Amino acid sequence: MKEEERRNNVIYFREETASEIAPGTSVSMGRTRQAKQQQRQQQRERREGAGLGMLGLILAILAFFMMPLLMGISGFIIGLVAATRGATGTGGWAMGLSAAAVLLTLFLRPFY
Repeated sequence: MKEEERRNNVIYFREETASEIAPGTSVSMGRTRQAKQQQRQQQRERREGAGLGMLGLILAILAFFMMPLLMGISGFIIGLVAATRGATGTGGWAMGLSAAAVLLTLFLRPFY
């Protein structure tokens, strides 16, 4: 037996098996389980991001009416977290509205 065919006391044969594509084998089942787990994790993160995006959007809208610095900065940070977790639409709107509320407050404050 050649030295290159034997590594760590295991003999490697040059035969091809189809266990990767055969249904019901442990290799293919493990891969599908991992894929399903990753898909569930991504869906869970999207749902969390959507909830945070809505919270950030609510805080951003409230920033126009009361406590604009506190609500605006909070809405911006929560919108940023939501955007990184997958809710780019609501997270982006929350960040934009929060920034607008804070900037309007800072520019219009001297005139009150």
